[in-house]
Amino acid sequence: MSHWKTVPYKQIDNFRDYYYEDKSNICYYQDWDRILRYHKAAGYDGIEIAPWDLNEILGLFGTPGEFTAFAKDHGIEVSGMFHGCDDSQIPEKYDEVLQAGKDAIDTLQAFGGKHLNVCPARNYYGVGPLGDEDLKNSAKVINEIGRYAVDHGIQIGLHNEFFCAVNKENHRKFLEMTDPRYVFYCLDTAQIALLGDDLLNFYDTYAERICTFHLKDTASHGEPDETRHGQDVEICDDGWRWFWEPGEGVLPLKELWELVKKHGFKGWCTVEDDGAPDYLAAMCLSSYYVKQVLGKIYE
Repeated sequence: MSHWKTVPYKQIDNFRDYYYEDKSNICYYQDWDRILRYHKAAGYDGIEIAPWDLNEILGLFGTPGEFTAFAKDHGIEVSGMFHGCDDSQIPEKYDEVLQAGKDAIDTLQAFGGKHLNVCPARNYYGVGPLGDEDLKNSAKVINEIGRYAVDHGIQIGLHNEFFCAVNKENHRKFLEMTDPRYVFYCLDTAQIALLGDDLLNFYDTYAERICTFHLKDTASHGEPDETRHGQDVEICDDGWRWFWEPGEGVLPLKELWELVKKHGFKGWCTVEDDGAPDYLAAMCLSSYYVKQVLGKIYE
């Protein structure tokens, strides 16, 4: 997934001259040409677009199709995109939330992506706890977004995060409230563990709903309410990392991959290295684990 933040250039042609401006490694992370080359060299076939990158990408490339063509020239496809269904629990916001979801699907379709990962409601802080009516309101609008997605050849996947309003006590209930014909699930391996759910049991139970993965590790599990319900909990400026490269945390990823093989999953699996101090090193470490460890179990 793209967590490069600001990438100011499409392609730097005077690379040597640019290097001599400050004689540092900054020039290696300033253009999409090189970043996409890193993806392919590290063994990746796709990139998931982050919504906070859209304005920047379209400013450089003009249209989603231009970015897609540029990426394909580097051997990379756009696999999907993330989307926050903020305020989905508020009935008065139904039309607004539905239209935003449709707009996101239209954008993703223009990029050629296949899955839209959707986070219902907002952060727990200031919103939670959600009651059954709130969950029903959210499920209603997300079902309609999912129906629109399927009609356009796209799957939406619920994406729960450990600090969001749909949380430990109700994330399975919420999944059951949605229509399996239209609403699927993006299994973020670290987020589920941080929620306090059992990763292996969750996947084995809902394997038929899983349309894609966000694969990352964590050294934490079952965070207490005061952490999950806190303000801006995922944003720490003290060096603490919630997320680690696959194999660098404590999650039973090998056992998970045995289940992935058992259920015969086929589809995109996105590696997320958000929070890593060196994205290129994290990409390579993650790719090694996926190819050389998990790939020997099921690829």
